[in-house]
Formats: sequence, C-alpha cells, structure tokens
Amino acid sequence: MNKVYFALGLHFHQPVGNFEEILERAYQNCYKPFLGVFSKYPEIKMAFHISGNLLDYFEEKYPEFLDKVKALVDKGQVEIIGGGFYEPIFQAIPKIDRIGQIEMLTRFSENRFGVRPIGLWVPERVWSPEIIPELNVCGMKYAILDDAHLIKAGVDKDDVYGYFLTGGDDAKVAVFPSDKALRYTMPFRPPRETMDYFKSILAKKHDPLFTYGDDAEKFGEWPYTHDWVYKKGWLNSFFKALTGNIRWIETVKFSDCLSLFQPLKDVQIPEASYEEMMEWANGSWMNYLERYPESNQMHKRMWHTSQRIKDLVCSDKVAMKRDKLAEAKRELFKAQTNCPYWHGVFGGIYLYHLRKAVYEHLINADKISDEVEHAQQDGWLDIKEMDFYNSGRQTVIMQDKDFFICVDPADGGAIRELDYKPESWNLVNTLARREESYHKKILDRINKNYSSNFEIHEAIKTMDKGIKNGIYYDKNIRACLIEHFIDNDLSKGDFANCNYTDKGDFQEGTYRAGVEDRKVVLTRSGRVNDRPVHITKEISIIAGEGIEINYTLKNQGDSGMNTCFGIEFNITMPNAETDRYSDKGNAFILKDSKDELCVELRFSERPKKIWHFPVRTVSQSERAYGLSYQCSCIFPIWDIKLASGEETGLNMKISIKK
Repeated sequence: MNKVYFALGLHFHQPVGNFEEILERAYQNCYKPFLGVFSKYPEIKMAFHISGNLLDYFEEKYPEFLDKVKALVDKGQVEIIGGGFYEPIFQAIPKIDRIGQIEMLTRFSENRFGVRPIGLWVPERVWSPEIIPELNVCGMKYAILDDAHLIKAGVDKDDVYGYFLTGGDDAKVAVFPSDKALRYTMPFRPPRETMDYFKSILAKKHDPLFTYGDDAEKFGEWPYTHDWVYKKGWLNSFFKALTGNIRWIETVKFSDCLSLFQPLKDVQIPEASYEEMMEWANGSWMNYLERYPESNQMHKRMWHTSQRIKDLVCSDKVAMKRDKLAEAKRELFKAQTNCPYWHGVFGGIYLYHLRKAVYEHLINADKISDEVEHAQQDGWLDIKEMDFYNSGRQTVIMQDKDFFICVDPADGGAIRELDYKPESWNLVNTLARREESYHKKILDRINKNYSSNFEIHEAIKTMDKGIKNGIYYDKNIRACLIEHFIDNDLSKGDFANCNYTDKGDFQEGTYRAGVEDRKVVLTRSGRVNDRPVHITKEISIIAGEGIEINYTLKNQGDSGMNTCFGIEFNITMPNAETDRYSDKGNAFILKDSKDELCVELRFSERPKKIWHFPVRTVSQSERAYGLSYQCSCIFPIWDIKLASGEETGLNMKISIKK
C-alpha cells in the first residue's frame, strides 16, 4: 500500500550565556509540556537533538527531564541526534574542534541515554562540504539540512521526498531535506493542512518520505505559541491526526530510513543555509565576520585560544596537565556557541550578555593555559606580533597574568580587546551602531509610511519609544585609544550622534608598531587641518597596577597649531549599562551597576572636559524593535597649543579596582 513516511526531528537549544529566567521560561512553556503530550503517543517516533548548554542546565536543574528522554529512547520512540556539543558553526571553527565538539556530545549521549548517535544536527543548517571528512571520522552517517540546500544543488522541489548522498568517493554522508512547507505550517496552521499536504504529494509520489527538522522552541517558547500549542490543543490535535491516519502515515526514525530506503541520488551540495539566513548573510554565514568586526574579533580570539591549547597539548609542558587542558577545551567549546556571532531576526550579536559569555569562556580557557604554560613563573610578560586577524597585517598581542590586550595598528592603533583575567571580563566588549536592512521598516513605522506589502508580523512587534529620537551610525569601531581632533565649538550631542567632521586622519589611519623595553610602541605621521602632525603612543602593563599609556604629539608643520585633541575610550562594565560616573580631579571613574568593580582613568594633565554617554544600537528581536546598550563612551579633551617643531606629552593609567 502506498503510504507517507514521516521523519520528525526537533532541535532543543538555548545559547551559552542566556539568562537563566529565559531557560526556565522555555522549560515551563515548551520543553516540559511538549514531553508530557508526546509521551502519551507511543506510536509516534521522533528524533531529538538537545544542545550542550541545555543538557548542562537540565542535568543541574531538571535531571528528571533527561530521565524521561532516556525512557523514550529505551522504548524505541526517540532517536538521539548528535552534533557539536555547544552548537558551533562547523565551518567557522578549527577541524580539531569540529571533531572535539561532536565527540563530546557523542560521549554524553552514550553515558546519559545509552546510545551512540549516528546523525548530526547542523547548527543553523550552515552547511559546507569541507566538514564531511570530520563527520565521517566521528561516525556520523546522516545530517538534516533544508530542502533549499538540495534545490541549490540542482534538485527539483518536487523530487525532495527522500534522502540523498553527498560528498566525494572517500567520504560521504546522507542528507535529509527538511520540508519548508512543513516548517511553515507546523505548528502555525491547523493539523488538517499538514494532512492535506501529505495527501497531495502521496497522490503523485510512491511512498514519499517527508522530513521535518526544526526548533523545538516553536512549540511553546516562540511568541504567542504556548497558548496555541497547549491551551488550545494544537499539539494534541496534531498527534491525534497522525495516529488517526496510521493506516497511511507512518512516523519513522532517521536511522531506520537508511535501511528502509535507498538514497534518491548522489548530489554535490554547495555551501548553504536556510533561505532567510542566506538572505541575511548575503550568501555565506562567514560574511558575518566581515559585516561585524566585533564578530570577527570574537572569532579570531577563539581561533587564537584554540591554537594555544593545541600547541600546549603538543608541548613538553603538558605532563600531568591533561585534565587542566581538557577543562580549557570545554571553556573554548562554550565560546564557540554560534548565536553571539551573527544577527538575523533574533538578537544575536546585539545581545551583550551573549558576547560576554563568549569572552568569559575564552578568558577562562586562557587562564587555564596560563597555569600550564607559565607555572611557577612570576612576573611573566608576553608580547607578540602576529597576523591575529588572518588578514596579512600584523597585530600586537600583549598579556600577563592579569591582562590580555589586542592592539590593531591598521585600525587607528586602537585597543580592540582589553581582558581583565581575574574577572574574566573584556572591557572592550562593544558594538558599533551600523545600518541594518530593517531600519527602513522602523523609520516607515515612525513616519507612518506603510507600503502595500507591509508584513503582518511587523505589526505585532513593539518598538522602544527612544528610537523616535533618531537612528545614528558610527564612523568607526567602538574601541579604546582612538584619537580625534575636533572643532572647539563641537557639542557633546553632535559628537555622540556622529554629526561632525574629524579634523585629523588618525582615527582610522595605520600606525607603525614595534616592541621596545616591554612596551608596545605605535607611531604615525598624519595631518590635522592639513598640517603634519606626528603621534607616538606607548602601551605597557604595570604588574599589579594596570595599564599605562604615554602619548607624544609633535607639530611638524611650519606654523603654530591650536586644536582640541580627544582620546576615545569605549568600555562596557561586567553588568552592562551603568550610570555611575564620577569625575574627581585628574581621574574619571566608572562603577559597575552592582557596585562590584570600577575602572579608573587617571590623567597626568587634567582634561579641559570629559564627555561621557551610553552607546545604544537599534536592533530587532522576534518580539520587538529595541534600543540595546553596548558600551559607555568616555572622551577626555585637551586644548593643544604647539609651536612649529614643538611636542607635548600626556600620560594616563587604566586601573581596575573592587
């Protein structure tokens, strides 16, 4: 008898660093009730992929949830899908970490559920054929992608009702294409529409195999879904529809499909993701690293940390330290969670707490590596010039037991990262204000300029009233030690809103960098109001005290110079936004909102004035258009008067205190 075969896979995920109240809400509104309803229908088979951050959470808070999953596995009702433990984009991490992440989840599944997964959940369905060899090494026999991947590979939409093989002669993997029509109807449309869709394809195909692979959060955690799925009974009705039509609909596990069916064909699937992601990322997920320099900073820091751990594992310093390095790897893997590195309809990189988690775990991994590499070494200091950004240009990395500093000579000689290791905190965890495609929709709403194709889901999004004050875009990255020469009558508001013209060319210019006497020395000859000016800035770590910065400005012109000179600092405190600022003598102090830490900027010469203001971006989530705090900008300004050939110096110290 001709029948429908239906393979269902659900992906349970929350990013590392997400607020515990969100995990609790998702558990109560989605995960717990879903399992409660599903358990009542033993005839229905399904596959679960649960990412590592949720596994950690369940194990600590709700181990009974995992016990119930284990019982369903033992009954043969649930298949466990593997993948990267902490949900990395495989293409974006080193090969050794791809294997390490997959093996970590495989070991957990064996120990907790008693099964070894042979299927892979591909995070955000970001696929690249380059990962196939690592999948084979890890024993992964199949992966779930979207039908869009197959269509991009040349398969007709009417021919995706089965599974495919992809790869070369030496390494292949089966691919199940998740059906877009199902993803858009489940759980948003009445169950009968899914049944009607099955019937329409069954009338044209013999024993079609349908694949559904999507987020479990759609079943209760997404906005407005909890009432619909549970209180109004969608999930119960859907399972009843499946079991009521068991004569012609059979739910199957993905692993069983490999023996029940032959692959439809062998195809070469190019780099791809789901359609919306391809649109957001302009064709490739890796483009996010170009669009957001802050994402690239996290990514290259992650890569640098991974390489350091790898080098230590291979060195003679690893004796009796393997447990330590395994701990460092777990911290690294947590920092590879994909969510903070990109942005689409969810907050992603715009969410400070997710970026904070990335840096926190990378710094934790670094501290463990420090213990291994610099055991019994007091007062160590490491300064290296390297191609940190893999861009063909040199970057300087300076660190000791307390600080990690990344200086980018090619981008204004700015400090792109300043980690305070004792608190696992990056002071320069910032994000610049930049244009997003949906900003036009926001402006249209403000101006009530609705087009004829106004999307209905736009109407349900709330909007922060503060957005009506304007959307502004930054001229450069939000980092530290960015030099500006400005008009004397420039207002703080115009500077904050980037409504000004810089009189110098130092803020994004390239500096020459070198290392002298345990200091990073940066020099640049540029122009201010078309007058030649030379700047030298020296950065050093003073053990046990903080960071010292020395500036020398020299007028190389033929006439005198009278200008306003400012140094831009962009700092984010551990608990994000703070309004606890104080200006005391030659010092400016930021205190954390919870009063746990403070950053002091102390100047040798009191600035004429110090501007400070919060930097907020306009971004979207699935629920709202909002203003998100990203950092506090501190901008001390001095009057500089120099005769021809004259130079002046400024000294400042950055210290962190409890």
